[in-house]
Amino acid sequence: MNKYYLLVLVLITTCNTSISQTVESSAAVTKNTLQIEIESLYTIQKEDNIKLTSWSIPSALFRFGVFKGIEIQLNTPIIKEKLWEEDHLIHSLNKFDDIQVGFSVNLWSQQNLIPEASIMVRAIVPTDSKFTFNSFGKICSLNFSNSITENLTLNYNIGYAVETDQSKSGFYIANVSYEASNKIHFFVENFGDFNNSKLISHNLNIGGGYNFSDNCAFDISVANGLNHNLFYVGGILTYIINTKRN
Repeated sequence: MNKYYLLVLVLITTCNTSISQTVESSAAVTKNTLQIEIESLYTIQKEDNIKLTSWSIPSALFRFGVFKGIEIQLNTPIIKEKLWEEDHLIHSLNKFDDIQVGFSVNLWSQQNLIPEASIMVRAIVPTDSKFTFNSFGKICSLNFSNSITENLTLNYNIGYAVETDQSKSGFYIANVSYEASNKIHFFVENFGDFNNSKLISHNLNIGGGYNFSDNCAFDISVANGLNHNLFYVGGILTYIINTKRN
């Protein structure tokens, strides 16, 4: 197995995992509201004698409510990567990674045991010099949420991804969130991806956050691979802007 194949293998695995690092909301942001999520994520993944480290420095997700129950989305990741073999650095780069652009639409609200639901669709637009329309990828997911109690919520996603190299996989996320107060919240999350024959990755994520105000919050989380050697720690700063003039 040559170095190039190993590099591609590790990058594909990391890319698939990063898609499902945090549960997607089942509710669109309100009309005329811009929500900005600035994320920094440090990931370490190992396979045999290969180690890949990746750091988003940072990535930004923009969500804007255009109509009631409908939002548009833009994700712009900036990544720093290093690849090590036998403790020797063989690859290092800073890159503006593939852009994701799309939308989310609310399908229905929660009714008793029937969860709130939305559908999210994003195109993955490659930013390298080999850009062609045939190299576009896509992500589609159904996002659900059940309010169990006033403070306890179950959130879950199931989706399908086609990467820019046309590799395909499904993914799932199950998240339980607890609001300890109007300022502090905690969550535990299980996420992974799979193809038609096996579970590719299986991971556990725990974290919490603090609401500085109604418009600003900060979350931090730590995840570990359950069936593969993955570890990451990350933080997200969320800021909400009402763009409608009074």
